[in-house]
Amino acid sequence: MNDDKQSTQRLMFGDPGLPGAGLSVAVVALLVLAVLAVGIGFLRLPDSMLGPGLVGIGLFLAIGARICQARDQHQALYRLLGERRPS
Repeated sequence: MNDDKQSTQRLMFGDPGLPGAGLSVAVVALLVLAVLAVGIGFLRLPDSMLGPGLVGIGLFLAIGARICQARDQHQALYRLLGERRPS
């Protein structure tokens, strides 16, 4: 069977692909929406809430970094499980 045609599921939910291939379209879209929400929320903070707002932005950045790290770990695990041992 020829697998040249790109499937929508692989496009939206990601294909392990090559190492460092990047994030799937769905993850990037969600991160862009999250950045917009955080930016708007931060701009609307009163001065008294600026400290907790900065902590929240730090937390947001940590979650984004963890998403990228999980992608790399998923790719490595997928490759290990996909390797065929010679019989």
